[in-house]
Amino acid sequence: MDRQTYQKIYSSLHDFKDVFRLSEEYSKPVGVLATILNQKIVKKTRFKHRKIYSRENELFLKWRQGRTILDLAEYTGFPPTLMASLIMKNCEISKKSINWLFKNVDLIENRRLRKEVKRALEADHFFSPHAHEMQCKKGEMGEAVIQKWLDDREIPYCTEAEIRAKGDGKTPDFVLADPVCIDNLMVNWIESKALFGDDFEHEHYSKKQFREYAEIFGEGMVVYWYGYLEDLPAEGYLVKNYSFFEEYKEEIDGLFNYLVYW
Repeated sequence: MDRQTYQKIYSSLHDFKDVFRLSEEYSKPVGVLATILNQKIVKKTRFKHRKIYSRENELFLKWRQGRTILDLAEYTGFPPTLMASLIMKNCEISKKSINWLFKNVDLIENRRLRKEVKRALEADHFFSPHAHEMQCKKGEMGEAVIQKWLDDREIPYCTEAEIRAKGDGKTPDFVLADPVCIDNLMVNWIESKALFGDDFEHEHYSKKQFREYAEIFGEGMVVYWYGYLEDLPAEGYLVKNYSFFEEYKEEIDGLFNYLVYW
């Protein structure tokens, strides 16, 4: 995606109702726009987290006075799941117990808290346990397409799990037994990312993974399933998106629709 189009889309995305409108306006798959929105919300929340927690006594008092968790989430622009966590913390529930109760909401003893936490988790498309499970599932679906692509071409490989089982350290999702020529580059490894490759994500993973993979295994390929900025810097590896695997239309359609329809 060119940077100008991305900036227009990014600045216009505020919640899920914008996803479908902008999808038609820019002729982009809804899954791509939903992923950009998700990354935008996560990034904004990361910067807002400390500021919100500096007000936790004030927010907890408002809750005790009758404001609901969803009210407070909307009032502060903070995700409902994280607001629920803040309120539960101030109810003297440990972090470990909060995470467990998020997956077992009906076991929250306080009736009001139970009702409000349940509504908060249902309303949160970005930070709830269900949202996290869906994101993990998207990652698995992307890796499954790459695995199918390799198997259909009878390209031998080891998966990350197989390499880790041997006791090796940080590895890509797939390490090829023999390099494969793609776009005049001899690809030795493939990394799958169920993300849109923006500047922030790409720089993060370049430092954390891609550069190290290139040093250890040689040239490789990164797949940003939901697209990427066309001028991203890449040294020692190719960057591709869903269009590289267009023969698997059914699988890619499933991947694109998975997070969008709650």
